[in-house]
Amino acid sequence: MSIIDGREWPAGQAVETDICIVGAGAAGITLATELGRTGRDVVLLESGGLSLDALTQSLYDLESTGYAQRAGYMSRVRYFGGSCNLWAGRSMTLDPSDFEPRSWVPHSGWPLRYDDVARHYPRAARILGLPALDRIDSSYLEQRFSPDERVLFAGDGLVPTISRWATRPKRFGAAYRSELRSSRATRVLLHSSAVAIELDETGRRVRSLKVGMLTGRRLDVRARTYVLACGGIENARLLLASRDLQPAGVGNDHGLVGRFFMDHPRTVFGKAHIAAGKQLAMLRGRPVADGKFQVGMGLSPEAQRQDGLLNHYATFEALSSGYATNSYQAAVQAMKVLLRKGHAGSRFDLERMRLRDLPEMIYLLSPKELMPHALYRAYVAARDRLPRPAAPSSFVVVYFCEQPPDPDSRVRLSREVDALGINRVELHWRIGTEVVESILRLQERLARRLETSGVGRLEVSSGDVAFADASHHMGTTRMSLEPKNGVVDPNGKVHGIANLYVAGSSVFPCAGYANPTLTIVALALRLADLLTNESSYVQ
Repeated sequence: MSIIDGREWPAGQAVETDICIVGAGAAGITLATELGRTGRDVVLLESGGLSLDALTQSLYDLESTGYAQRAGYMSRVRYFGGSCNLWAGRSMTLDPSDFEPRSWVPHSGWPLRYDDVARHYPRAARILGLPALDRIDSSYLEQRFSPDERVLFAGDGLVPTISRWATRPKRFGAAYRSELRSSRATRVLLHSSAVAIELDETGRRVRSLKVGMLTGRRLDVRARTYVLACGGIENARLLLASRDLQPAGVGNDHGLVGRFFMDHPRTVFGKAHIAAGKQLAMLRGRPVADGKFQVGMGLSPEAQRQDGLLNHYATFEALSSGYATNSYQAAVQAMKVLLRKGHAGSRFDLERMRLRDLPEMIYLLSPKELMPHALYRAYVAARDRLPRPAAPSSFVVVYFCEQPPDPDSRVRLSREVDALGINRVELHWRIGTEVVESILRLQERLARRLETSGVGRLEVSSGDVAFADASHHMGTTRMSLEPKNGVVDPNGKVHGIANLYVAGSSVFPCAGYANPTLTIVALALRLADLLTNESSYVQ
């Protein structure tokens, strides 16, 4: 059996392997399966078990000192399969412009070319079960846009964005459990939390990984190569907490581990009132045989450059208020519990929260994300057959925002320790004024297009913009060419550490607006290719 309860590992016996991967989420499982298929000896460590339990989940508890995270919301889960056990499945590619340095966005750009990542997107999309990327593209949209949608994108620098979903969200733990259980090359150790990275006497190579269990047991994992794939917060936490030889933490010679924390701020801001008879089917979301997609409204790179704006986009979502809002929220919660097989009920503490106080949650899960695929296709087909209403229609406008890299947006260790004796995390999420300014400028362009095209009009919200986080934790071990500018090199190897790599969204130097999972899997495939070659191992 290759899925093992680490608590039953023989006492005093180290785990020996070629490659040790920490974290059985999207990145870790992708790496483990890819490398295992080549015959590499792999150990995949997972802090949790095969299902959620409260004590293990509490290891994720943190203190928030910056912009508030959604209260009562469980953004990460600590068991086999990782946070993909609860995601709704929205997938997007990064834009080529996200990889380029932008003079108006400090610390922007990747040390990779867009093509270095994009060539792995088609395979990553197949792993996630998404509609083929080259099938639903700009030419596909152009052929299927209604006249109203064509005229909407005919000026003011507006360009379509594409979100994709599989027929059902990829649950990596369930999808790969059988393969990993029967693998001769890969061992999965459950209930086994990495608690410290031990370097050799030179400080430039990992000697072993210290593993702790909630029972109090400890063991060592000794490997030729180590990969941290435990999330945008936990990757940084483990590096910072490993201070025996390097007081500031492993890979933190320049004080950058934990800095540049990014999420995708989201907000409902304003309403779009669409004139009677106007057709915006692509903007509302459409099913296809192998999934579904939705078109959003972003700004071209030229428009961003012209006004010095960030890479945001907006969508039109169902308008809900008053009794309808509360009814919608109750339905969302019920569907979450059903679709997430029980554990999602804890994502909200309904006893302590009034749903009407959470308008920003309305857009997070809409019918295209909540409904089973067959039911959604039937729903849209029935909607299409109904007579077009003569009356105007209205939608809320939801903005999905790029957060620029900011060294003062960061995670660091708090004084409090968890049940394993490891310092907990203090999260200071900082959202700069440039995020709001870019929303307002995109809103101005969208308002002009609605008016001049005759499609409708935009009603602007009053008051300040209030954001919700998207649970997209990125940037805390950012990629760079030079150690002074980041934590890992373009291959994901920690600067100055010969055999330690980082996988996942913590290596993103810039985030764009795209949900990160597709890029996480693409980068994991790229790293798997690199580690498959003997030349990538440092002897």
